[in-house]
Amino acid sequence: MIPQELSLVIRYHVNEGEPVSHVSERFGVSRQTVYNHLRREGAEAKPRRLRASKLDPYKPYLKARLGAFDLPATTLLREIKAQGYSGSMTILKDFVRQVKGEQVRAVTERFETLPARQAQVDWGECGLVWEDGWWKKLYVLVLVLGYSRMLFARFTTSTKQPVFLSCLKEAFERLGIPRELLIDNLKQAVEHHDRSGVRFNRQFLDFCQHYGTLPVAAPPYWPRVKGKVERGVGYLKESFLTGRTFLDVADLNGQLEVWLDTVANVRIHGTTKERPVDRYQQEQAQLRAAAVIPAYDTRPIELRQVASDCHVRYRGVAYSVPPVAVGKSVTIRAGGERVGSRFEVYLGRELLAVHQIAPQGTRMATLPEHGKAIRQAAKGGRPKSPKRPRYQQLLPTPEPSIPSPVVEVRPLALYEQLLVGP
Repeated sequence: MIPQELSLVIRYHVNEGEPVSHVSERFGVSRQTVYNHLRREGAEAKPRRLRASKLDPYKPYLKARLGAFDLPATTLLREIKAQGYSGSMTILKDFVRQVKGEQVRAVTERFETLPARQAQVDWGECGLVWEDGWWKKLYVLVLVLGYSRMLFARFTTSTKQPVFLSCLKEAFERLGIPRELLIDNLKQAVEHHDRSGVRFNRQFLDFCQHYGTLPVAAPPYWPRVKGKVERGVGYLKESFLTGRTFLDVADLNGQLEVWLDTVANVRIHGTTKERPVDRYQQEQAQLRAAAVIPAYDTRPIELRQVASDCHVRYRGVAYSVPPVAVGKSVTIRAGGERVGSRFEVYLGRELLAVHQIAPQGTRMATLPEHGKAIRQAAKGGRPKSPKRPRYQQLLPTPEPSIPSPVVEVRPLALYEQLLVGP
């Protein structure tokens, strides 16, 4: 009896129009087995009268749990019994098998993907390496094209998101852009899984949207979904890294590029029975070229406030900017973390300054052109704001005065005339 995952894949390829003879040869089964499986699938697809089950009230809970974790039926039985389930283990196992088949279908049906459809990505840990006066962890990022098995790999001493995106960008530039990018539960890409699905990291989604590739997250603790890249990581460690000598990470990556071109991608692959480089010739025409897309800026963005002395603090050092930015928020994009690495300061989209990371112990780094502008601004001074009184006395409002009557002034002779008469 063939495994359920393989049954799903066989049905997928037949439905895609691939001849049964090719499918049987591809998966190492007889043609009769394929036909029997297809007939069995057809018989199972016939509508049947649905009956009420003791499990029905618990199915939404079970689907949610299986959507987040690959749990065994025994664990789920214990959980729903605590909620009042009184049915048997048999119907629970049947339901769990059905749900797992549906959830895995979207990913495992791509066990043998079509050209340019999918690439798988994962990290591998490779021990320690001495760099910059410290022992650091050595990592390798591996990307494998699902159809051709063409490998890309890069050694790093960090798995931070800027490094992760930079490696992906380089892989796209070397091999091309697939329609889908299958990843594990990487913290650089996936924030968490919940009942509603997968929540991806915002910058990772922006990266995928920029290059037009669809991110696909493997369910947690389901390693068989991304078997190609896991085997690629193991193959690289065993065939390339074991027994190798090198000077530093840059030298190791130089040797890795030669090995990929002369060994890994020209060997006869154990599954396809062909050389990856030969299958890549068929796949390359369907992969979108990264050269026609503007390069994605993988540098991290950090926000800072410019102080009154025309400097902005970054990694414990005050770096100068023009006086026009005082009091405003600026963004910093850094290309690396080492001393001497360049970083840029922007006000909106305007480039304000380009600095290099100063050595430890430096308190302030002022560019000559900024120093002159800062001194001129200090001499000119800033307009002083008018002083405001420290207090205000509230005086009583005066009562309105009654206007005096208007008295007409007349000559005295006029009154005498009135007394004497005419």
